[in-house]
Amino acid sequence: MLRKNLIILLKRILFVFIIILLPSFITAENQDYKDYTIVKGDTLWDISQTELSNPFLWPKIWKENPEIENPDRIYPDQKIKIPLYLLQIQKEIPETKPKAKVEKKPEIVEEKPPEIIVKPAKKEYLINRDALIASGYIDDYVPQVGMITDTPTNRTILGKNDYAYIKTGSPVTIGDKFYVIKLVEKVNHPKSGNELGYLFEILGVAEVVENSSDPKIIIRDSFNEISTGDMLDEFYEIEPPLAIKDPRKPDINGYIIATRQLHLINGIMDIVYIDKGTLDGLEIGDLLTSTLQSTHKIINGLVQIIDTGETTSTAIVKKSNSEIIKGDGVTKAN
Repeated sequence: MLRKNLIILLKRILFVFIIILLPSFITAENQDYKDYTIVKGDTLWDISQTELSNPFLWPKIWKENPEIENPDRIYPDQKIKIPLYLLQIQKEIPETKPKAKVEKKPEIVEEKPPEIIVKPAKKEYLINRDALIASGYIDDYVPQVGMITDTPTNRTILGKNDYAYIKTGSPVTIGDKFYVIKLVEKVNHPKSGNELGYLFEILGVAEVVENSSDPKIIIRDSFNEISTGDMLDEFYEIEPPLAIKDPRKPDINGYIIATRQLHLINGIMDIVYIDKGTLDGLEIGDLLTSTLQSTHKIINGLVQIIDTGETTSTAIVKKSNSEIIKGDGVTKAN
């Protein structure tokens, strides 16, 4: 009976302690904080590790700072409170590793400015690629690369994606490309009569698909009618020149030595060839006025240089009042 009364007395004393003393103790404890100012790169995880020596106490810091709505979003110069009672808990309770789930380390999310996508400016060309290639060139020798000899179907006229056989002066491999060309005419100067070379037309592009004693080709591009007997020339990439905002108007006097009309899919395009080139100071994009064959310089058109050689150049007719023919003059544009 005495023992029972003693136990009841002890319980009452403990109850009084809990009711009277413990709340004041807890209140005192909870009122002790350490002020901390967030710096760039901080996370609650890192702060908990540095200040409490235990990164897994970061949720308790978050709980004590209700102004932090998202633990992943804390910002430099933001002030938070670190409750000091957590330090005491850390001393009394040894750090333990989580057995299963590991809390994800919260990170500071820095808002990035929206990415600005700049679209490349659309390129404007002086002349399109096909027209430039088909305009041909003047050269002072006839190439001896090879020629088209036959076709699998005995056809003599070829177009794009047709097959043919060739003969070449040197071995070829599958994938080799050639320009298919045709000799248009021998070019003599309209005034002096001097021989200036040969005018060649580029008819298309051929690629070797089978290598044997008679290599087989496929016509990859066709700018005009291709026939058996047409010649081959070495292939090289041709890039059309870009349009020039303010083209030059050089002070040059010369003559038109040959003319052609390109009958391309997009219409007829007049091409002229002149007796001046890079050695005379001409550049791609230059504008020249064409003049009639006359004792007086009567303007009949405007031409623009699209390709240059050392002594000759190719030009496209931009304007014409009358037909521009071989022997017409070219001079500085107005």
